[in-house]
Amino acid sequence: MQHRTKTHLLTKEEIKEALNLAQVGRIGIVCSDGFPYVLPLHFVYADEKIYLHGLPKGKKIEGIKQNPNVCFEIDQMVSLLKEGVENPCDVNTEFNSVILQGKASLVGDFEEKKSALKRIVEKFTPLLINQEIPDKMIQGTAIIRIDILNSTGRYYR
Repeated sequence: MQHRTKTHLLTKEEIKEALNLAQVGRIGIVCSDGFPYVLPLHFVYADEKIYLHGLPKGKKIEGIKQNPNVCFEIDQMVSLLKEGVENPCDVNTEFNSVILQGKASLVGDFEEKKSALKRIVEKFTPLLINQEIPDKMIQGTAIIRIDILNSTGRYYR
């Protein structure tokens, strides 16, 4: 198994493609009590950064303010590889996954927030891309930017 994790690496282009295709990512933060906190969120990958949106208060925001070091993960289970398998322990999974580490920060710049929200709308609700996002909504939404420090992608086919 360890051998496979070193030989089944996604290229940088495949990592970008996986990040662009994924609908949900999971951000992992460390809270003030020392425990990790992982939550799934819609996101967009743009300009080699991850952008997330949400409420401007809560455990996620407080955790990032206290410690900006985060982990972010996406995965895609393609199928179970079970054809011709007789032993349940021999069933495998065809998958792609990306894990990255980075520095998270709250975006304060109005234009960067607006741009991130437009990209999120374009990804998840493209039929609404021509609708203007009200300034009040932009100001009232927390945008988290993850500046990626390193990333690893793996696959099995």
